[in-house]
Amino acid sequence: MKTLLASAALVFGLASAAAAQHSRTEQEFLRFLAEYDQAVASRDIAFLERSLPDDFVFTGASGRKSDRARTLKYFEQERARPSYRTNLLKHDHVQLRVVGDMAVVTNDYTAQTTPIDDSTAVPRTTTGRHTGVFEKRNGRWMVIAEQDTEQAHNDKVMEKEILQAGREYNELTMRLSGGRSYTELEAAGQFAALDRLLAEGYTLTSPSGELSTKEDLLESYRTNQVKLDSIEILEQTVRIVDNNTGIETGKVRYVGTTNGARFDVIQRYTATWVLWDDRWQVIAEHESVVAPED
Repeated sequence: MKTLLASAALVFGLASAAAAQHSRTEQEFLRFLAEYDQAVASRDIAFLERSLPDDFVFTGASGRKSDRARTLKYFEQERARPSYRTNLLKHDHVQLRVVGDMAVVTNDYTAQTTPIDDSTAVPRTTTGRHTGVFEKRNGRWMVIAEQDTEQAHNDKVMEKEILQAGREYNELTMRLSGGRSYTELEAAGQFAALDRLLAEGYTLTSPSGELSTKEDLLESYRTNQVKLDSIEILEQTVRIVDNNTGIETGKVRYVGTTNGARFDVIQRYTATWVLWDDRWQVIAEHESVVAPED
């Protein structure tokens, strides 16, 4: 979603250089494009609320559909706590068509971004195509639909990203289960970090076969049901499925206490990761207890 209307600034720049070649309607639309581009860059929620109608649809590179509410929520979150830094945004083969009260913008793009909360992260470069559809309603231009299509990513880079995300997930689990109070963890942003890490629709299948939701897991950490002394990753492997999906499998040793009872267990796990909203998130996990010699 970071490429939403990525072409606007370039289109406006090209059009301004040859304004005489455009009709009054086209020039009006180009001014709107420039304003919208600035609103996207600055996370101007008020402008976006006016420009995205109730039937707005954004289709991401994964094919995932976002409506107006989810798109606005994304920009609100990015304004409050930016998740990435844009190092490069380049556009090629930009085309603009304005026909009556409808307009279409298409372009190729190359974007390089780096997560803000990870100074060691390798910048991610994506290339693809972008299409934006606009309509003038009640005298005002509005964004009706947008779609991104990305070219294939580098599997080796994605494997490294998921391996790192998996290790960071375990580190977050240790912080949440280290014995600190709910108030301390909340103030330190640990629950917010877990909420961002777990995707919508997340499920966890425990070794006993019990199914837990995202809210179930958040609640278990809030009530401090388990205290961990250590987490040791014994095995960790990632298989890339496509540009936005990876499967992590491995073996982990957990040492700690639950309800006063000591435990020292080794589990095999499978975690499915999805690249949504420009970050890797866990959508499903499955755990099984194994013998120490396995």
